[in-house]
Amino acid sequence: MRALVLAILLLGSVCLFLTAKAQAHPAWGIAVDRHGQVYFSDLKTIWKIDAHGRLSVFRTGTDHTHELNIDDAGSVYGAENSYDPVTQRFFSAIWKSTPAGDASYLLAPIEHPPMGTSIWKDPDGNSYHFVNHPKPDLLVLKRTPNGTVTALVGSNDALRSYVQDSPHSSGATAFGADGALYFTNGSTVYKLTKNNTLTVLARHVVKEDPKETPAGGTPLFGIAVNAQGDVFVADYGNQRILKIAPDGQLTTHMRAEESWFPTGVAVSGSDLYVLENSFTPTSTPIGTRVRKLSSDGTVSVLATVGEGANRPARETPASAHTEPSVADPNEVLLYALVGIGASGCALSIVVWRIRRKRSVDSSSQTTCSEQHV
Repeated sequence: MRALVLAILLLGSVCLFLTAKAQAHPAWGIAVDRHGQVYFSDLKTIWKIDAHGRLSVFRTGTDHTHELNIDDAGSVYGAENSYDPVTQRFFSAIWKSTPAGDASYLLAPIEHPPMGTSIWKDPDGNSYHFVNHPKPDLLVLKRTPNGTVTALVGSNDALRSYVQDSPHSSGATAFGADGALYFTNGSTVYKLTKNNTLTVLARHVVKEDPKETPAGGTPLFGIAVNAQGDVFVADYGNQRILKIAPDGQLTTHMRAEESWFPTGVAVSGSDLYVLENSFTPTSTPIGTRVRKLSSDGTVSVLATVGEGANRPARETPASAHTEPSVADPNEVLLYALVGIGASGCALSIVVWRIRRKRSVDSSSQTTCSEQHV
């Protein structure tokens, strides 16, 4: 019985551990307008840093906003997701907030948004949405202003069977000056040109730590492209900003430090803005901050919100290396397999001990019976 209790406790601990690991679901939304004002999301609140460095709440609510976009007029767009505990249904929406503070829904909360709907639109008003459906097949959709949807990448059969449940894509998105669409998907970076040519800029970026499994890719979140065609990607697992030059060369452009992990990135001129999140060892959010890498190489913290706002900031050079201190979200599956294996072993031991005890008891009873005779 004691072994059975231990096994149950072990199984419960594993389940709680995996639940805590799965909580890490950060926002990657950060955008900069032409006046140098920065907007960023910590999931439930959209914050604004004005040109003088003053931090204020731009938009707040109980729903989650993972990604942001901004137009030339300075209006901010967000892809919102919510959950109704009464009906146990998920809803999605797209909102718009002007510089004057006028807020409206471009797409009211709905369970299944119109296919191809997103906050990413080209100058002609076409919106773009991509998703793995079914995994690992990639499906990139284009929706015209009149509602016509085509699959730029993927089969028409996948298009017909796909039901969109969110206006934000599987990863982050950005437009380049050449009109191409750049996006991250898992540990891979893609470029889709205006003539629908899909190119892989970086395939299956792995963890730098040699102790990690070589086959394990690092999660890539936010992406941004400057006027020169350099691509900057928030490499969460390696705590860095990955730079992909037009010639395809990959370099580390900036490092995070301590327990901070980059999730979003934006460019304005020659300056780089990075959205970072911090978590406890059980993946509970601690805080969100924005750092700026100026053209002269100076790194500064523009704002910090959450519990992390009470911790003193310690700057490190943009190229300094720091090892991750919190597990990667993509490792949840690995931990799940380990947990299942451990639980299975524990239960096997329980069964073996129960059978052994019964066998011993049976032998004892037989011996006693023989002696009695």
